[in-house]
Order: sequence, then C-alpha cells, then structure tokens
Amino acid sequence: MGNCFSCLRSKSTSRPVADSSDNENLDNVPDKRVEGLDSNDLNPPVMAMSNGAHNAPVLGSVGSDNCGSLRSSFTCNRLTSTLNKTNIRLNNFSTKSFQTRVQKLFDMYKDAVEDLILIDGIERLCSDLQMSPEEFRILILAWKCDAHQMCRFTRAEFLNGCHALQVDSVSLMKNKLSDVANDLNYNTEEFKSLYRFTFKFGLDNAVGQRILPVDTAIILWKLIFNVREPEILERWLNFLESQDNIRGIPKDTWNMFLNFAESVSNGDLSNYDDTEAWPSVFDDFVEYENDQANQNISEKGIGKKHGSVL
Repeated sequence: MGNCFSCLRSKSTSRPVADSSDNENLDNVPDKRVEGLDSNDLNPPVMAMSNGAHNAPVLGSVGSDNCGSLRSSFTCNRLTSTLNKTNIRLNNFSTKSFQTRVQKLFDMYKDAVEDLILIDGIERLCSDLQMSPEEFRILILAWKCDAHQMCRFTRAEFLNGCHALQVDSVSLMKNKLSDVANDLNYNTEEFKSLYRFTFKFGLDNAVGQRILPVDTAIILWKLIFNVREPEILERWLNFLESQDNIRGIPKDTWNMFLNFAESVSNGDLSNYDDTEAWPSVFDDFVEYENDQANQNISEKGIGKKHGSVL
C-alpha cells in the first residue's frame, strides 16, 4: 500500500548543491536585496477595505505545495467515492442473499395450495423451534410479523418479521425470540406495543369483530403476562369468569387494564380512585372484590362465634 500512495506525494525540484568554498564566499557578501530597506518595507502591504477597515493578505508558507494538496484531496475523494459504491454493491448483494434465504424459509412451511403459512405450517414451525404454538415467544413472532389474523402468516408478514428480528434460519429465530422475551418488561414502551397488538391479533377479522370474547381475552391475558404477571391478574380473571353478564372486552378496557394493573401494582385496591375515568367494569371489579373481602370477614366472625359456643 505504501507504493500506492507514493503518487500523492509532491515532487520536489532537484537543485545543484553548492560546494563549501562557494558557501564561504557567500557568507561574506551582503544581501543586496535587503540592504537599504527599512523594517516597514519587509512587512506585507496593508490593503484598505471597502468598509474602512484594513487587512493584510495571507501569504502561503514557504515551500508549500498547494497544487499537490489539491491533487491529494481530489484523489482521496475519488477513492472514498469508489469505496462507497463498492459498499453499496456489497450491501445490495447481502440484502438480496438474505431475502432469498427468508423466502426459502417461508416456502418450507407454506401451504401446498395457498401462499400462506396456515395451522399445519405453524405447528411444524413451532416443532422445529421447539416451542408450543400457545407460547409467549410465538406471540412475539406474530407481533414482529404484524400478523393480522391468528393461525396464519402471509408471505409479506413473515418476511417483515424476519427482517425485524434479523433472522433467516430456524436456529437464529429461536435464539432471537428467546432474547426478546427475556428483555421485555411490561413497564416499557416496547411491551406496551406488544400488549396493544395482542388485542388486534385476537380479533376475528373475517367477521369484522371489534370486541374480544371474554374467553379469548382471558387466554390472551394469561399468555401475554406469562413471564411477568401483575399481582391483580388472577383476581381479575376470576372476576371475569364469574360474571355471566360480561360477554366481551372492548379495546379501551383492554388497553386501560395495563394502566389499572400498574396503579394497583401491589394488589391493594384501596389505592383505586373511582373518580378517575376508568371503564365501568373496573368499578364493578373493585366493588366485587370489596364484597368478597367483607364476606370473608363476616364468615371468620361467625366461625369464631360458633367456636366459642362449642
């Protein structure tokens, strides 16, 4: 590489070297160019500016090779441009190669008739991933794919998911899904994005469903909180199962439950403020819980009374 850059060096003009005797004679000869000039003559001229100010021209340093610097700068720019174009070509090649591998991965699991990964293909993919179809990590895969319907992946959804996860094989997908699952914390914006997606994912778009059936909502709540479960979750789900009049969970109730769970993070409902704009089902839940607590207290009191009689 050293030889490659030798052309960028400025070529110096060769000059004859005077012998020592000539140098001795020159030492005794006064410089005719300087003799007779005062100090002002040696300073650079000062030029008047249009605004009345004065300025002195900037002189280049002795021996500087401005042409050589320009040539070096021009050559370096050309080298940089060439390297950038090479990198773009390599990136395009890498991207096309990645897309080809992801396409082949989709083809391994797609349906024989439709260009979709359906239930059978999802089960085979889950088997290769060594995961259950009802597992939290598979929900993460659906989220990264931005799947619009349960039990199916379109080609575009699957490709988008692989790009988001940066995976092009089953082994990489398995590791990446595990990493994402371990890093998610339900207080983060990323988890909130997954939580909001889950409601949309659970709807049956084929019939234009806009409210989650209670049994579906319960399954999805258990799934999404599989790793980190709020203190209030079990009591909330028990309440929903006991109420025959609650048949569906609308979007605002689903989204607000995350805020509700955070507001009573220790499971203590005494912190609940019914004057806030909560969905009415949360008021019903808190009232139900208070009734259950009062009933337990009464039953304990009756038990003690009977115990004293006996």
